[in-house]
Parts: sequence; C-alpha cells; structure tokens
Amino acid sequence: MRPTVGLDAVLATGKTTEPPDQTGLDDATMFDILGNERRRVCLHCLAEHETALSVSALGQQVASFVADAETDSDELYDSVYISLCQTHLPKLDAIGLVEYEQDQKQVRQGPRFGAIRDQFEAARTTEEQSSDSFRPETVVRVLTVAIGAAAVVSPPAARTVLLLGLVAVHCLVLILASAISR
Repeated sequence: MRPTVGLDAVLATGKTTEPPDQTGLDDATMFDILGNERRRVCLHCLAEHETALSVSALGQQVASFVADAETDSDELYDSVYISLCQTHLPKLDAIGLVEYEQDQKQVRQGPRFGAIRDQFEAARTTEEQSSDSFRPETVVRVLTVAIGAAAVVSPPAARTVLLLGLVAVHCLVLILASAISR
C-alpha cells in the first residue's frame, strides 16, 4: 500500500483550511501594536481622519502628543518622523492597518483598520461614560464637610437644623443615585 502524501493527504482527511481573518488581529499582534505609544497615537490620529495624511503632518501630531513637560514637540519631531518612516509605518503597513506610500510619504487607513478602530471607539465610549456620569458620592462628601463645618461653629439650635438638613441631603442623593443607575 502506498502512503498518501501532498494534496491527496489533505483531501483524504476531509479537512479544509480556512482563510485567515482579513479584518481581525490576533491578541498577540494587537498587544504588540498597541504596546508602543507612537504607534497608538499614530493609529488614533488616523482614526480621526478619513483621508490620507502626509507623514510630516502625522509626525507633528504624534510629536505634540508624546512630548512631555521637559521636551518640546519641535525638538521631538525629527525623532518621531524618522521612527514613523523607518519602523512604525512599515510595520503597520505589513499587517494591513495602514497603507503607507513611502515614495509620496502619505499614509491612510488600511484594509484591516476596522480591527483597531473598534478598540478606539470602545475606549472613547468608556471615557465619555465616565466623564459624563453624575457622581453622587462626591456631592455627598462636599456637602457633609460643608454642613459639618457650619454645624460646629453655629449655635446649638442651628446645629440641630443643619444636622437634619445633612440627613435629608444624604437621603436625596441616595434616591437620585438609585434613579440614575436604573
């Protein structure tokens, strides 16, 4: 009996291979890409622009974002521009997140950009929810300190009113918090 090899062996098993996912990225690739601040900022800038950007304009945006108090973005620009051209954009282009035209020094969102766009939209939604949310515990803390301080320096008759007011404020905030969470 002759052993089955090559394509015949694959056909004999009845198994087929599935083409790789053209939109998603595996976790290791995602962590590698997002693990570098310049790549994260580069992708974030491209997510904000639907059209192609010059590498120069992208470099200025990335440099201004990654610059800290001791470093001026103009001083950092050359380093950012070179690292984008030599390292980050070719890497992002190789996995399809961007389309990098080296000759024209242009970059735009690539065919697999949707995989990363979802990450940015999820992060933006979380930030918006946390910044827009009402913080009843903060209100209670501020009012407790203010009313407590007023009660300490006020006459005994006013203390009773202030402390009852404090209890009322706490109850009101608890009611508001439960209504908001529904």
